[in-house]
This record gives sequence, C-alpha cells and structure tokens, in this order.
Amino acid sequence: MNWWEEFQSKFKVSLARALSRWWVQTFVGLLPVAIIGLIVAMTTSTQVKIAALTMAGLGTLALWAVAIAILRDSGPNETEVHGLLRPANRPMPPNPCGEIPETALAIFLGRCAAYSSASPHTVISIRGDNVLSFRRVNDGIAVSARIFSSDGRIVAEIRDNEFFINPNNFFRRERPDDHSLTVFDQENNRVLDVFYLNSRAIRFSGIINHPAHRVVISDEEGLFRNTICFGENYTGVGFN
Repeated sequence: MNWWEEFQSKFKVSLARALSRWWVQTFVGLLPVAIIGLIVAMTTSTQVKIAALTMAGLGTLALWAVAIAILRDSGPNETEVHGLLRPANRPMPPNPCGEIPETALAIFLGRCAAYSSASPHTVISIRGDNVLSFRRVNDGIAVSARIFSSDGRIVAEIRDNEFFINPNNFFRRERPDDHSLTVFDQENNRVLDVFYLNSRAIRFSGIINHPAHRVVISDEEGLFRNTICFGENYTGVGFN
C-alpha cells in the first residue's frame, strides 16, 4: 500500500467516525434545512440575503464540526480498540527455525515458530476461513482476526488494524501499550493475545473457538505446544 492509498484508508475511517458523532450529525443535518429555507426565501427578494447568510453560516459550522472531528480521530493517539501495533524492543526469543531471513518476520505461536516475507500473511486458517492474519504497514502491524467465545459467538473482529468488539459477548480487553492487544471473553478466557516483540518478530497466543475447529495457541496444549518450524510458509497453518 502506497502513501496515497494509506491516506485514503485513514481518511475514510476518520470520516466515518466523525459522522457517527451525534453533534456532527446535527450540524450536517442542518444543511438541508438551510437549503430549503434558501429556496423558499428566494421567492421574495427581501429575504434572499438573510437566507443566503444563514445557509453560509450553517454550512460553515457543519464543515468545521466535521473537520474538528476528523482531526480528533486521525491524531497520533490510538485507543484501546483500534490502531496499528508498533514494535517493542524485546530480544528475539529462541526459536526452532534458527536464523530468520532479514526480509522475513518471525511469527511465534506457542513453542512453534514460523517466518514469512509475505504481506499480507495468513497465520491460521480453518476450513478456508482466514481467522488470523496480518500485514505490515510501514513500521506497524495491521492485524485481522475473527475471535470466538466457547459457544461460537463472535467476541471480537479485527479488520485490518481496526478492532471491533461486541459489547454483549466479551468480558474485557486490554491495550496497555501500542505493542500489544489482549481480548478476554465472558468466562475470562484469554481468547487473543498479540505482542509485537520487535521489528522482526510478533507473538500470538489464545483460543480460537471456530465452529468447525477449536485451535489453542499455547505452550502447554494443542498443536503449538510442540517445537515445530513452519519456515517460509505463505499460507500459514491450515485446519480442516
């Protein structure tokens, strides 16, 4: 993604958030009223100037409201539910893959490891459904994931660095810094834990309760408790 596409993507997200605010919607909603008032007022010569000034004033207020909201939403401060993950400065952990190529990102899954130079990269797929993936954006990581509770309900959906949490189906989420993201379900299970260790390594753990298959990413249980290297795997780990 080049700088123009990234700018367009960020602007669309900021604009959507701005227009979701009630006070912005109120100001924008005044514009049609002002236009109707202008049309009506133009039938009488004495009120044209007043109506035009009214519409210009309301239009200016609406534009300022949208602009202020966009600037607030596009600033550098990222909230606990959205924003790119930024690399920490942790050392590279020991891994069964040995030396990781300079162009690749090391991916730690329990005791397993993989690495990939691809972006985007699918980490885990289940029945052809990409449930965990990421792509590199400049010096950050954009994560995409579908996180399920034990009964198969969506707890969180992460779409290209935007974190959407279902307030009815999650217990809590934690974003203590811009390197990590953790989501817990209502049973206090850690269903997703992501930590961007450094510019060359990222770690995933959690429980993916996909309706077709339950995948545990852990040092203690499941496939990923074993010491395996997946190497330069462009399609990640697939489950049927």
